[in-house]
Amino acid sequence: MHRTTIFIALALGGTAAVSCVRTSYNLNPDYCSGAQDGDSFCAQQYLDGSKPYCRSGSSACENGAEPDFDGCVVERPGDECYSPCGQGNTFADDASCLDDETTVADAGATETSSSVGETEPSSTTVEPETDTEEPSTTTGPECTEDVPCMDAAPFCVDGACSTCDATEVPDESCAMLDESLPLCVGAECVQCSTEDASACEGTTPLCDAEASTCVGCSFHEECQDLDLPACNIATGACFSADAVTPVNLSGANALQNAVNGVADGAEHTIIVTGSTASTHSAVVDGGRTIAIVSTDASIQTIRGAGGSPTLTITGADSTAYLHRVRLEDSNDLGVSVENSGVLYADNTQVVGNDGGGIELAAGTSGFLRNCMVAGAGGNPGLPAISGTGASIEVLFSTLGLDFNNGGPALECSGGSVAVRNSIIVSETSMADSEVNCPGSTIENSAQETTLSPNDWFGTGFASGDYFLTAAGQTEFANEATWEDGDPPFDFEGDARPDADGASDFAGADTVP
Repeated sequence: MHRTTIFIALALGGTAAVSCVRTSYNLNPDYCSGAQDGDSFCAQQYLDGSKPYCRSGSSACENGAEPDFDGCVVERPGDECYSPCGQGNTFADDASCLDDETTVADAGATETSSSVGETEPSSTTVEPETDTEEPSTTTGPECTEDVPCMDAAPFCVDGACSTCDATEVPDESCAMLDESLPLCVGAECVQCSTEDASACEGTTPLCDAEASTCVGCSFHEECQDLDLPACNIATGACFSADAVTPVNLSGANALQNAVNGVADGAEHTIIVTGSTASTHSAVVDGGRTIAIVSTDASIQTIRGAGGSPTLTITGADSTAYLHRVRLEDSNDLGVSVENSGVLYADNTQVVGNDGGGIELAAGTSGFLRNCMVAGAGGNPGLPAISGTGASIEVLFSTLGLDFNNGGPALECSGGSVAVRNSIIVSETSMADSEVNCPGSTIENSAQETTLSPNDWFGTGFASGDYFLTAAGQTEFANEATWEDGDPPFDFEGDARPDADGASDFAGADTVP
């Protein structure tokens, strides 16, 4: 704010005087400069602002005005006839009702209308006195408690609508305005940032730093980075750290015992570790949602027992999530999904099971990403994945079938089957036998029959270890197209392109 001192010399009767001048006249209550408040009276009388200035009612300033003239005029009179504050005073007597800036501007103003008998000021001296106070950051119009700010600049700071960064405590200001947007980032109130994702919880536990918005999880690694055990991909929420059972697989029936300890309909994580000495045949039922995961980089092996699938998922709302596990050596299927059960498998191997890989019955669902699934070779072979009236999605996975006389690696009838960015290989001399799945959608994937799969996968092909050799890299490079939302890494955690529309390796593995 500028403080300004004004000195005015008025010529009266040919004599220059430095003083306050008052011309006496009767205080007429109907006249702006009489018993009224000058310009304020005019503002009330002429709401359209057509006559904003008050002219003195002294005889020297009357200028033959009409009988009902109230003193309000269009243009500002000279100082001798200008009565901004009324009550019988001219500008020189009393200008206290004007703010400092108006006083400075008015000090040198003169009447240019038809008023006569007014004397021009002979000199005006302005001596400003300034300070160095910086104005607050503002982005909007003036505001008061009765005149609120709009969304773009929602905070009233020093009488002006402003953004959160102009307030004394930006984060607290945002939280008070909207508790769902508790952080001030730049000039905006947002949900979260890279440094603070405390507002992200429930089905949106992660912060999309680019959008500063809380989002759901899509991969188990995202939750494990938050020290939470797994991701419920169906809801976007992380599994609770308070509902976890560690299981050492060396204990007989340890896996089934852990499942049985979970209440029907409940959600729980089983973290598997330990030896493969014992065999297991676990059933997830009762509407439970069970995540069976490894929480480090190692793949934990679950050996199957004779005569039953290594894992069975059965019953409405019964769901199993698999992550970094290998299900092998059953005399039956690796995984059986029955009676409306749901399977989510990520970075998982289902290999070396005598009854084939994964079988899905009518009304069930299976979602596989970065997986290696092997059928059982023979005459005929048994599929890596088979479905009857099931919903199946396969992404960036490798399905293989050891030497056989024509059995497909992927077999289905009815339902909905979509395969993308994957490899389907059958080791046989019978061409075009790798897929028998009418109505399926297979995109950006390689379908191969070959008698030499070791060229592409090495000697591990027979055991379901579908890792690419250098020749395999050449064979399957640029077969896939990475899309937004796809896994940003492969089976071993090696990075994928992470750019929408980029070419990529098909299958679960990218590099030797």
